[in-house]
Amino acid sequence: MPAAIWHKVLLQTFSASFVDQLSSNSLMMTVATGFLLLPAELICYILSLLPPRDLCRCAMTCRTVRNAAQNSIHVQYKLELYVQGFTETRTLNLIGIDRRMSSLKKMVTLWRSIFHASTVFEDAVSPSSSYSAGIQHMKCGIWWMWDNGNLFIRDCNTNIKLSHSFPRYRQLSQDRWPRSVRLVGLDPIQDLVVVVPLPAVCIVTSAEQNRHIFSVEFRLASSLLPHPDSVDAFLKCHHSFEESDNYHVTLTQEPAICGDRIVILYRTSAMVGSNEFIQIIDWRKGHAKSYLLREEVAGFHLVDEQKFVIINTQGVITLYTFQEHGSPQRRVMYRLQESVRAPFYLFHATPSFRGATAGPNLEPSHMPSLESQIIVLETLTNAWPVILVIDMVIFSGKASHSETPVEIPWSEWGPQYTCCFRHHSSCQISVFGSKMAYALPRHVLPRALTLDLTPKELCTETSFCVHILDFNQRVIARAENIYDPNLPIHLICKPSNHSYGPVISNRPYIATICHTQFSSDCFAKLFLEDNRLTLTWLRNGAIQIQVVSPVLMDDDSNLVY
Repeated sequence: MPAAIWHKVLLQTFSASFVDQLSSNSLMMTVATGFLLLPAELICYILSLLPPRDLCRCAMTCRTVRNAAQNSIHVQYKLELYVQGFTETRTLNLIGIDRRMSSLKKMVTLWRSIFHASTVFEDAVSPSSSYSAGIQHMKCGIWWMWDNGNLFIRDCNTNIKLSHSFPRYRQLSQDRWPRSVRLVGLDPIQDLVVVVPLPAVCIVTSAEQNRHIFSVEFRLASSLLPHPDSVDAFLKCHHSFEESDNYHVTLTQEPAICGDRIVILYRTSAMVGSNEFIQIIDWRKGHAKSYLLREEVAGFHLVDEQKFVIINTQGVITLYTFQEHGSPQRRVMYRLQESVRAPFYLFHATPSFRGATAGPNLEPSHMPSLESQIIVLETLTNAWPVILVIDMVIFSGKASHSETPVEIPWSEWGPQYTCCFRHHSSCQISVFGSKMAYALPRHVLPRALTLDLTPKELCTETSFCVHILDFNQRVIARAENIYDPNLPIHLICKPSNHSYGPVISNRPYIATICHTQFSSDCFAKLFLEDNRLTLTWLRNGAIQIQVVSPVLMDDDSNLVY
């Protein structure tokens, strides 16, 4: 057994001081022999305390340890969690290990290489505008849309207790002079709606401190009443102006919510110039603080309560961490290749499941760990649109603790941690964990980025198919190296295998396709969750919602990637 792994095993069994005394190899081997003579149940318990990576290495050292690991459902469950890239949530506290393992195994078989879709929920919402599908989002089976001053919420699960058409927000405004709402954010797990009215023009006659620039309101999603968990449900956000002028404040990003933290990006514009700022809010404590962002923001994503990423107009992705006191700190910068740079970008990522749970029935039993997730960067340009799939492991671990900001060139991270596809903006994208749902015209397959491939619009076909691409490298490694008749057959693709020109990365992925075709006419939005897809259309003045779950097909051989 490797010395480093054995040292960790001993630390789970004995005190640190005793382990330090075992400096000689002879003493270490004596203790190792004694460890192997322990009852299998005790060995399994000790193994279950190890991190998954060390557990795997330890299980390969000898037959005794390997058999103990294979025969322990606790150890196997921990390893399966690690492979699939999940962490447990509080909903599993009262569920036995057998049911947990069964649930986890079922998730493996959901997205086979080819499947049909079975409709499990349908509904229609009549928005105030028959020409726009509004701003739509989905989380934990709760769909919501902000459209022309109205907030629509639909519970697409088995109950409809949140299904309401809310009145126009201005009737509920707490301001003396009601104004239209600029931004709305919602977190169904915390029963939270975040409302940001349109900022007013600030006339600054001299350098002022803590000038009120906009308000943020925290309400219950179930009633739109002030949220009782917030110390200040109608929080005023302030900004310090250094020079006198007439300032226009523009909100540039929807409120990003992660647990107790809310982040709002805004820009101040005047004759003296414009600057980008970030407002960091603790909505439960009623605290807000503004900080200057010293770069031109082309895209933003809140990773978790501790960090966020920004991509600037120069094609540099910067990881920031929040500080208890002071402005956010730059940690590491990843430079994009020249061919995939654009003036603006859109991030597609897994929604946050952090925060105190107001609706325990909505919280999933398993949620993706940060290290297993992907984030998709969509370039907003007509010149050469692409999507870049990025492994979020680059935003965890040592990267988030770097004391000195380091810029990493594309050659040192891009080929290993990304996969790039040619794209058309009409082809909808949704991300959950390590998977990306991709709506493409029928007979069109996702291909790696090449110099001679022209993307195809979704509306050029009467119907489209949804592809599920899984970038979980642990699942791919298991499929390539271990044969298990109980596991589904995976179609593993590498960009170099299907390109007719040079590719900028060669990261493998698992390809899955839904053989149920959907109508392209008036298609609006696509959402992927762990075990289902939600699609919406704008038809006859209403938003039609269809939720489908995968139904396995008997033959996986009909699809060739």
